[in-house]
Order: sequence, then structure tokens, then C-alpha cells
Amino acid sequence: MITDEDIRTAEARVTEVKERGARLRMANRDETADAVRLAVGRLEELRELKAAQDSAIKSRKAAEKSHTPEMKKMSAELSDSAEAVNKARDDASHALDKLIFALRCHNTAVGAAHARLTALGLPLADEDAEYDTGHGSSGALRISGTDWKPVPEDAMVQHTVAEVIKREFGAKHPAARVHDVRAHSLLRGGAGGLKVA
Repeated sequence: MITDEDIRTAEARVTEVKERGARLRMANRDETADAVRLAVGRLEELRELKAAQDSAIKSRKAAEKSHTPEMKKMSAELSDSAEAVNKARDDASHALDKLIFALRCHNTAVGAAHARLTALGLPLADEDAEYDTGHGSSGALRISGTDWKPVPEDAMVQHTVAEVIKREFGAKHPAARVHDVRAHSLLRGGAGGLKVA
């Protein structure tokens, strides 16, 4: 896009080259004439391009004017669809917030159960046997044969997002794969009764 400022800059360049040539007088007269010729040529070229550009813009505005109502309608539809996208994004963000809150509540419950089994003196294993109920290491516990342990919140969120990406964009999409090894333990059922697959 050629602007009026571009034209003014080219005009100033012509003036500058002419003034410099006048200061040099006889020295390098041919070089000065060539420099002036080039600057004037560039100025004329810019003026012609600007005139063609202005004419094209004027024609385009005239062509658009007859379609103004249709363009207003398209703009309103796009505004509505963008608003729907923003609302859906906000809803998805709130859904992930709810997931994280639920995970924190679950992890608190696992921690409380682990503390209670510890207080009751019920380890999962001793030298001779392993039991259906008891507390283990790293916050893990077993009640009636079901193993429970804290669920890494960030890994679960990553896994959840990756599942959506996989469904919508395919398993080869880079975001469909979770590289966090804790997410892989979720898939192997390391979260007790939580179903994540």
C-alpha cells in the first residue's frame, strides 16, 4: 500500500539529491545527474502506482457499497458465532475447573481414609501376608480389595484434554498424546474405581 507519506518521502529525496548536486557544482556532475534522474524516476513511479491504487480502492468501495446490507448480515453472523465460541471456551474452562475441584475433593477423601487406616494400625502388608484393607506407601490404600491412591490433578486434566483432541482430530495429533507418565498409570487403573479410559 503506497501512502501519501511515501510520496512526500520520495519528493524530499528528489529535493535532497538536487541540493546536494548544487553544492557539489562541477564535481561529479554526471553522478549527480544520474542520482537526480533515479530519484525523479522513483517519484514518478510511486505517483503512478499511487494513482492506480487510489483508483482501484475507489472502484472497490463502489462495488462494496451495493452489498452493504449483505455484509452487515455476515458481520452480525460472524459476531454471533465468535460469541458462541467464547461462551463454549468459557464453559470448557469452567468444566475443567469443576474436574480439578472434584479431583481435589477425591484426593482429600483418599488422604483422610489413608490417615484413618494408619491410625487404626492397619498396614497393607506385613512380613507374612498382604491384606484386603490397609494403608500403603505414597498415600495408597486398599479397602475391601480395591486400591486407591491420590490422583495427580494435572495429569488427569491433560489426559481429559488429550481424549477430546483424539476424538476430534485423530490419535496422531500431537496434543492427543500425554507424555506425563502419571497419566499412563491412570490408564492402567491406578486410581482405584476411577474410570478414565
